[in-house]
Amino acid sequence: MTACREVNSAVDVVNQTIGERMGVNRTDHRVMEILNRLGPLTSGELATASHLTTGAVTAVVDRLEQIGYVRRVRDTHDRRRVLVERTPDGTKSAMRYYSPFMNRSFELMNEYSVEQLEAIRDFMRGAAEITDEYAKELRAAETDSADAPKPG
Repeated sequence: MTACREVNSAVDVVNQTIGERMGVNRTDHRVMEILNRLGPLTSGELATASHLTTGAVTAVVDRLEQIGYVRRVRDTHDRRRVLVERTPDGTKSAMRYYSPFMNRSFELMNEYSVEQLEAIRDFMRGAAEITDEYAKELRAAETDSADAPKPG
């Protein structure tokens, strides 16, 4: 668990620093990461993936669109749907900072066998799933406790 906490803290610092250099806040940066990982999404899908309200996602997308990191586009399969996608400028800006980090990560991965990397991948995905589930539980408990009478 200590190693997991160390990685989480280190990645958090890297993401915060890169976000600052790109001129975005942490929430905006997280939304950009989600779009990078999952591809174009509707605002509703982005709200679900980011655990934000649709109103908050609209504000994030507005900010990111204004600085040229994302854009709204019509879905080519359903013209009624609007998707949010990263722009080439947004990707270029992010890769300016992430490429050296990714290259170092690939160098580290080369020290492990395919089987070891598969086990690490499975652990990381399982940890991400547990973390996501726990975040949902915490949010649900927060909503429940907001309705409960306050002590004192």
